[in-house]
Amino acid sequence: MNRTILGLLTAAACLAGCGGQTATAPEAPAAAEVAAAPQAIPMTNLAAIKIGPYDVQPMYEEELKDGHLNTRIAGGEVAAVRVWVGPEDATGVMVVKTEIENDYHHGHVEMPNPIPAGAKLWIEIETPTGERLKGSTPLNG
Repeated sequence: MNRTILGLLTAAACLAGCGGQTATAPEAPAAAEVAAAPQAIPMTNLAAIKIGPYDVQPMYEEELKDGHLNTRIAGGEVAAVRVWVGPEDATGVMVVKTEIENDYHHGHVEMPNPIPAGAKLWIEIETPTGERLKGSTPLNG
């Protein structure tokens, strides 16, 4: 019984010390603003090509000289996509393995400055069985 009385007295003291008010939860912070959807990056198509069974649409973001090259590939699954600008055998240039972004493969390619007349974008598609197929498209007109 002493414990019960002691518990009641403690509770009464707490209420009296708090001015008889009960604690309330702090106000919830204002809802965070919804981030604006990212703006679509302008892309320019290069000439579409066929590489083996694949239909390939190469394109670039903003300016060609920046080297942000993308490829949409239809016609089946691919294991890897590699791109470069230069000779077919890729001597003296960096070959870039692309990454999937949205619905296309994206790579950052080192571009020659200035881009020479007759320059080509080479695209190599590695199939799920390991076969490597390649094709090219002109970079300028």
